[in-house]
Amino acid sequence: MPALPQPLRLPERPQGLPHPEYVTPRGVSPLVSVRDAGLQYPNYTPFKLPNLEERPFVDRGLSADPNKSRLLNAAQAVIHLTPEIGTEIVGLQLTELTDEQKDDLARLVAERGVVFFRDQTMDVHEQVAFGAYYGPLHIHQMAGIIPDLPWVHPIYKDETAVNGRSHQIWHSDVSYEIQPPGLTMLKMDTLPPAGPGGSVAGGDTIWASGYGLYESLSPTLRSFLETLEARHSGLEQAEKAIRTNGCLRRDPIETLHPMVRTHPVTGWKTLYVNENFTKEIVGLEKRVGDGILDHLFRTVAEGYEFQVRWKWSPNAVAIWDNRATFHTGIFDYFPHLRHGLRVAPQAERPYLDPQSTTRREAGGK
Repeated sequence: MPALPQPLRLPERPQGLPHPEYVTPRGVSPLVSVRDAGLQYPNYTPFKLPNLEERPFVDRGLSADPNKSRLLNAAQAVIHLTPEIGTEIVGLQLTELTDEQKDDLARLVAERGVVFFRDQTMDVHEQVAFGAYYGPLHIHQMAGIIPDLPWVHPIYKDETAVNGRSHQIWHSDVSYEIQPPGLTMLKMDTLPPAGPGGSVAGGDTIWASGYGLYESLSPTLRSFLETLEARHSGLEQAEKAIRTNGCLRRDPIETLHPMVRTHPVTGWKTLYVNENFTKEIVGLEKRVGDGILDHLFRTVAEGYEFQVRWKWSPNAVAIWDNRATFHTGIFDYFPHLRHGLRVAPQAERPYLDPQSTTRREAGGK
């Protein structure tokens, strides 16, 4: 007889969730269970949430062993995938990590940008509990959800995604929020058989290092960017939701963030603008600001030496730092189905510490 799943401490559910009769069974993908219940998946049934307000945040990585020894010594192998970004950990199950190992993982993710694990047994409830260890979980303003687990953002495209390539844009998730996510995790469970004879899965994801990209800029440009703020906007996303009969759960917002921010764990400076949500530089003539942003967006997209491309396998997990990386999914699999589940703890309000340094100046590479 299989062992019963262990009880988990999940966040308190918000009031007014849709379909209160629905419960995701333990150990079952919501891709299956929500549809079996006769509900739309991902689910866009409207419900209202209070607007987000700034909350205290302490990064778990600050409690880590600087050598990450409690985590790394337990692994079968530690594979650094590129010099700049990306590490794969072999032989560990995320569900079995101690709190001390989770803290070490937060520091490793902060330093390497994105960390990968394959063949993870974690179900969606365990994923929610794991993410909640690192901070309050973000509920997206308009994306589809799982009815009883609104903190989970299903990553879903199928034969209806005729405009899927329009989403292939470098970005940091929901950077318009007051406290955008920090450590973020995605588990893929359904991969598109897009290659010859269906033998090669499509839908790779690419990440880029904000630390390395910032260091690649000239000292003069870096100094100038450190004096500037940019406007990040969720209005276009909200307008699309309304236009396509989707749902809008909070009042859409725009937020000013520094163009260069400091990571609280590493103390390193990172570039913090992205093509999806950054709309203008505050205080500059529009054509000048747009020219600078265009240059930075191209730097992100074309800085191949600062990128890592990850080929997914079933039940692989990526954990990245949304504050210090950019990412984009490769839409090379239409009309096949690609599905995964993302959980995103919120972090601190972006800030620039004038005493912080680049990664190289700090001896981090």
